[in-house]
Amino acid sequence: MHLIDQIAKHTPHMPRHDYTFQECLTGTAPVPHDPFGKSLFQLMMAIGMTTIMVSFNGVLRDGPEFLLASHWMYPVVLCISLGVRLLFVNQLVDNLIEKLIPSHLTGFAYTAAIAVFNIAIMAPIMGCVVTMLLSGPADFLEHLAATMPLSAAVSLLVNLGIVAPCVKMIYHNIIMPSTGTRLFQITQRYVTNWAGVLTS
Repeated sequence: MHLIDQIAKHTPHMPRHDYTFQECLTGTAPVPHDPFGKSLFQLMMAIGMTTIMVSFNGVLRDGPEFLLASHWMYPVVLCISLGVRLLFVNQLVDNLIEKLIPSHLTGFAYTAAIAVFNIAIMAPIMGCVVTMLLSGPADFLEHLAATMPLSAAVSLLVNLGIVAPCVKMIYHNIIMPSTGTRLFQITQRYVTNWAGVLTS
């Protein structure tokens, strides 16, 4: 079962779109579980985390001038992050969720547990990537060891307290009210067509 399906299964579903920040923060607002919604939600999460964490690590190393001189890092890190997630991280986190998270866990506790699994896997990988891009191979391990603990802790707080609730608000309050019906029709048509091809 996909990561987004796991969260959706343990998140109460409420048939409305105007979720508050508190509802998105505490896990009341559901995550999408349709194919298009899952992909869009993950892309938005990746963009938010990449923007904040690349900025944080860049400014931590080079100061505010990083924001003016190193724009190229954002798309590079975003593409690597998405590639890593699609290659193995999503499946690995799914397996950990099924084996280690109690089925009765819901709401913020469940969301926090998933965030911990994600950060525990992604932070070392992306920490190596960002450190290499920022510092190069010279004294790589020294730079990584100096920044990894703080970066991982900030990443977890940013994920839980900023990016995830903001993405949920944008998805439910802005994207779905204006495009939900049309996206459902497109998805339904796409799935129906491919189902016909595969079963013919």
